[in-house]
Amino acid sequence: MSQFIANPSAPRSWRDLPQPVTPRAMSREGRKRLVLAIGNVVGLVLLLGATGWGLYEIRAAWETNPARLIAPADSAPLRGLAVHTDGVLDRAWVETALALPAGASLMQLDLPQLQQRLLAGGQVRTAVLTRRYPDQLAVALQERSPVVRLLAQAGDGAPRTLLAARDGVVYSGNGYAPEHLATLPFLDGVRLVPAGGGFAPLAGLDAVALLLDTARDAAPELLRGFRVVSLARFAADRVIVVQSADVPEIVFGLRDDFAVQLAHLASVLQRGPAKSVNLAVGGNQVPVVPEDPLPAAGRAPAPLAAPPGSGRVFFPSPNPSNQRDI
Repeated sequence: MSQFIANPSAPRSWRDLPQPVTPRAMSREGRKRLVLAIGNVVGLVLLLGATGWGLYEIRAAWETNPARLIAPADSAPLRGLAVHTDGVLDRAWVETALALPAGASLMQLDLPQLQQRLLAGGQVRTAVLTRRYPDQLAVALQERSPVVRLLAQAGDGAPRTLLAARDGVVYSGNGYAPEHLATLPFLDGVRLVPAGGGFAPLAGLDAVALLLDTARDAAPELLRGFRVVSLARFAADRVIVVQSADVPEIVFGLRDDFAVQLAHLASVLQRGPAKSVNLAVGGNQVPVVPEDPLPAAGRAPAPLAAPPGSGRVFFPSPNPSNQRDI
């Protein structure tokens, strides 16, 4: 009986046969293409990095000193000034406030410094200055609107009229029509504190503005009689005291809506003259002091505010006899 012995080393398939193949060596042209591709990638990375750094330097120079970017000799002189405002200031006022040097180029202008010049007086609330190439500067202004007037005097100087806006900023005011200013009541019961070349903002003017706006819409006939608005009791009692042509003292509070209080005031005045009306109690309670026999012309109006240290207050009347020392 014959025996069959399998050879374990014998190949079982053509796939098991050893097939030694030497990898094809990269040609010289292939190596060149590989080096060129790597060089392109490295160059692109360097270019992007240099571009980013250049943009950063340009932005930094623009924010700190724009004049570095263009030599003055290569920049045309400023020839145009475009002014837009939502108030009463005109182009002549803007030119005076900016005080631009003659022959200055657009790139030489220090925009933050020019912006501060426009904001310095207080009448301008926001100012945006924009370069319009090649030679125009655009100025956009948002102005404050006056709410009340103040008659103030510093030392022995002549009294002057100041204006106050709803955010409490006090300023001299330019460009307003005299007939418009004549409709604003005077402000009393405040202390003007010098600050930064002007005065510190006054507290309570937002409430005064709301009262006057409500009266303008709901009771314009009552508003026309308002002469003096006092904030002397605002900090302690949260009330606004108004002296009108009809009532020497009208007390408004912050508890009820001003429209409701004005309606109560109109109802009181329909019943007859009054010396004092207190609308700050709230609800339907309106304490009223009836008018006394003294003629209205015999009562001296409340004094107006004066700057600290002036030693004098003035009344809202051109009559010199209404002036006294304190």
